[in-house]
Amino acid sequence: MSGSRAAAVVAVATLIAAVHALTTSSIQAGATEMCPPVTMDVLFPPTTWPAPTTIPPETTTTAQPATTTTVASPPPCDPFVYELAWPLAGAGQTGSPFGADRDGGTRKHQGNDIAAPKLTPVVAVADGVVIKVAQEVGTGNCCWAVIGHTDGWQSYYIHLNNDRHGTDDGLGVGARTDLAEGSVVTRGEVIGWVGDSGNAEDTIDHLHLELRNPEGIAVDPGPSLEAARRAAVLLDPQPTWPYADDDGHPGEWTAALLLSQGLLLGCEGSMINFCPDYVAAPDFAGVIATHLAGKAPPPIEGHRQPLPGPMQAMDPRSAEAALGCEPVDECLLVGLPETEVARIAMWIRIDALVATLRPPSPQEEGAPQVFLLTAEEAEARLRAIGARQACNPALDGRRLLTRAETMIRLVSWIQGTNPEPCSPVRPTL
Repeated sequence: MSGSRAAAVVAVATLIAAVHALTTSSIQAGATEMCPPVTMDVLFPPTTWPAPTTIPPETTTTAQPATTTTVASPPPCDPFVYELAWPLAGAGQTGSPFGADRDGGTRKHQGNDIAAPKLTPVVAVADGVVIKVAQEVGTGNCCWAVIGHTDGWQSYYIHLNNDRHGTDDGLGVGARTDLAEGSVVTRGEVIGWVGDSGNAEDTIDHLHLELRNPEGIAVDPGPSLEAARRAAVLLDPQPTWPYADDDGHPGEWTAALLLSQGLLLGCEGSMINFCPDYVAAPDFAGVIATHLAGKAPPPIEGHRQPLPGPMQAMDPRSAEAALGCEPVDECLLVGLPETEVARIAMWIRIDALVATLRPPSPQEEGAPQVFLLTAEEAEARLRAIGARQACNPALDGRRLLTRAETMIRLVSWIQGTNPEPCSPVRPTL
């Protein structure tokens, strides 16, 4: 190799090495690490320097010229983020930061507050096990929960609802009634609903979320919540009651009232939806009746959904082929018509009346037995108390009611009100 060619090769190699070194140093200079979690000790470090007790004697040495020393500042770091799910099944306004003064500065805020409408669903931010759930209705020990995550961290959910819907009576529930210490929960699973319990009675409805590390030390959840909000796929439009699929539905108020009394009516394995337009199974009516009566009703007879009108005249084999099943009845849903729901409602009213007039004696094992009325007897009683009026047709014994219709009728008829009041008739001229 000639001298000039060898010199060129060396120059190129030197240039490549220099570019590589420059690129590597640039990458390292721009790299950032995650900051340590922000705790109270980080925000408010304890005093570490005592005031000197003696004044050192003056020195007699000749002062040297001042020299300037450049101290390299530590590289920047990204805020600490713990991966978690957004804790609401809906939007919310994050405020009242970690470390804010409380009680005139005597204590510090150990979490973040997320303002949201009352009864907005609250979900677990991570997989874990329920460590504590407090729901002593009507007391100060209501309503909050703690979840221990699978990695040793913990999340606290405080100020859950404690009012019956539409009130501020302190007699409602806000944590799921089927949760107990040791219950396993998954990330995104509903565990309760937003409220103003505890020392939040005089504030807006909000969730107080705390995040604690495996040592039990509270960590600022702010950056983690912001990251979770950006990553969340929130329901749109946002639900205003505890179920996301009944907004604007005639049954939303009743569903919210029953939930705030502790009756969970979620569907499809989720507490987020209510499925108001699904056919109500007999068990659905039985759950509501048991809640309202305080005991299970007599057996409820379910009815099969009738064939659609155009199919009623079809040959059974043709109907089976059209529906894709044999026998054809197996394709039809089982539910309750108005007549059966009326019988259940009247059983609850009569049972309550009998228990009031004739409480069981010590010799009796239970309250006097009350049987279901016939459909005709139930309708007659409804009309006698004004729960059905002259404008209302006879109860339908064929069409199966939806979940919302079943719930509304049971609650209304037990209260003695008409769920389908007659419209006032305008006088004719």
